[in-house]
Amino acid sequence: MTKLSIQVTHYRACVVVSIAGDLDKVSAPELEQTLTDLLAGGHIHLIADVSELDFCDSTGVWLLLSGLRRTFEAGGWLRLAGVRGFLQRLLELTRLSDAFPTDPTVAESLSHAPTRRSSPPTVA
Repeated sequence: MTKLSIQVTHYRACVVVSIAGDLDKVSAPELEQTLTDLLAGGHIHLIADVSELDFCDSTGVWLLLSGLRRTFEAGGWLRLAGVRGFLQRLLELTRLSDAFPTDPTVAESLSHAPTRRSSPPTVA
């Protein structure tokens, strides 16, 4: 059985999504729904704390890439904090490590947050 734990912590100008356990084909829809809900709520600056991630397969990497693209298209960003182990090796092997802004810790990622919450873009 795939175990994934997701914890969402709201800060003034961004949201930290802490991901622990295994991110794979079976568990990815749970994280995808979390990201979708956050973006729908106007949260466009996201930090994915992956320091407690034990495993990530290609489905998980594609989901993180999708989150990166979706936040960018909304005028925001997605940063990875605490990349290590299996995910770090996977990003290096696939040459995707340069695609993601990364920080060693959540605290460092938080230093990149805007000083206030951005308004979601308006549709004309």
